Amino acid sequence: MNSSEVKYIELIKSKYPQLDLSKIEFNKTDGSYSFIAIVNNDVVFKFAKYDWSAAFLRNEADVIRFIRGFITLPLPDVELVDQNMSRHSFIKGAPLYRNTLLKLDYHTQESIARQIATFMNQLHTIPVKKARNAGIGDSAWNWTRREWLAELENMQRKISPYCTGYVKEYLRQIIQPAVENEDFFKFKPVLIHGDLTPNHILFDKTTRRISGIIGFANAGFGDPAFDIGMLLDHLGENFIKRVHKYYPISHACLDRARFYAYISSFMWLRDVCDMISTRDFSRFQIPAKDRDISPLGISFSDGRG
Repeated sequence: MNSSEVKYIELIKSKYPQLDLSKIEFNKTDGSYSFIAIVNNDVVFKFAKYDWSAAFLRNEADVIRFIRGFITLPLPDVELVDQNMSRHSFIKGAPLYRNTLLKLDYHTQESIARQIATFMNQLHTIPVKKARNAGIGDSAWNWTRREWLAELENMQRKISPYCTGYVKEYLRQIIQPAVENEDFFKFKPVLIHGDLTPNHILFDKTTRRISGIIGFANAGFGDPAFDIGMLLDHLGENFIKRVHKYYPISHACLDRARFYAYISSFMWLRDVCDMISTRDFSRFQIPAKDRDISPLGISFSDGRG
């Protein structure tokens, strides 16, 4: 046990002196903004990694408390202990890995698609006025067209020295539709999860159902296509076609989702380039994902996706 783990244990003891700490598991890599401690497979504690990341703990707690009345899938109970620490109830289940999903039979895959579609329908249709009145703000990913164009220009500049001609053209083809279409980033903001990746979708192998949704640090108002894009990025387009049966996805929304999915890996590579230039790899993490994404501009009805 290292010094930081000892520090967190002492902090938990000081806040919850009656809590049994006989079994405690630390996870310092899965949380983007926090260190995680799981106690007796019953309680989860999150500790802010950085001074600026404490805001994500508060946002997650606020969002989960507010949306609980609108969402039927299980959500963790959350208590903000102090600005740098939160306590969550533990939800049994494992991340919905794509390999896990593809090994399931047709009807189970269909059931999972329906559950996720229902979650997004419920989340994305929460009344805006109620959420705003409850103090829910914008997602960290609620970017304007101007912000996206600036980001794309900055990203290309940073990664270009490390790209072959093939990769540069590959990236150009992804970016071009978004740059040329002035209406590409037009959408009606809704309440989104903001990080709807498989590690935040818990699957119970016993019941063969989604057992809960976690990881709401980036939740807030934004583009519904962003949530779809994160699913698309990790679980593939064939699965999104299943979701589409229960959560209708417009052509424009689908293209934005594909854009977000495609561009996510390049944004990660932009961060790596920053790490190279500063020689600071303290936040370096290696991603892993499968790919099943059609080119932008193809609709489901084309029969090619």
